[in-house]
Amino acid sequence: MRPDPAAAPLHGVRVIDLGQYIAGPGAAMALAELGADVIKVEPIAGDQARHIGRYGESMVRAYNRGKRSIALDLGSPAGHAAAMRLIAGSDVVIQNLRPGAVEKLGLGPQAVRARFPRLVYLSISGFGSQGPSRTRPCYDVAAQAESGLMSVTGEPGRPPQKVGVPIIDAAAASLGAQAVLAA
Repeated sequence: MRPDPAAAPLHGVRVIDLGQYIAGPGAAMALAELGADVIKVEPIAGDQARHIGRYGESMVRAYNRGKRSIALDLGSPAGHAAAMRLIAGSDVVIQNLRPGAVEKLGLGPQAVRARFPRLVYLSISGFGSQGPSRTRPCYDVAAQAESGLMSVTGEPGRPPQKVGVPIIDAAAASLGAQAVLAA
């Protein structure tokens, strides 16, 4: 027997997922599993994960289940306007694009929250919004290396090894969903 969707904890909450790969889409997927209506907004060519072979396709399937999706050219006036209409009817926006990308598109937290102040806006980045590395893009393997996690993974006397799964991205997704729930 299927549970009643109206009884889900986040029934009636709409989330716009502007994320790519794992961290942003994973956070949005966790909210979808709690009953939120999640709309994944992808570029016309699709989430970047769609272009990296079978592993990427498995990422798309694993982290985008339970969502509706739309492809928009956010750099065009019509695509931007469509995204803003979606955001206007939403409660949460999630993004983990490379630093500066959403701002360049006019969809950064300051621009969006200026128009929709009640909106919860989750930005996930590898190096934060301040400090010397704030403009650097980040992938899971870089976060594993720079955090020191790789130094404790592998065999003694051999080079560091990455954890076999994208553990940093998965943790960021989980913590991002928790942050949205707290907000």
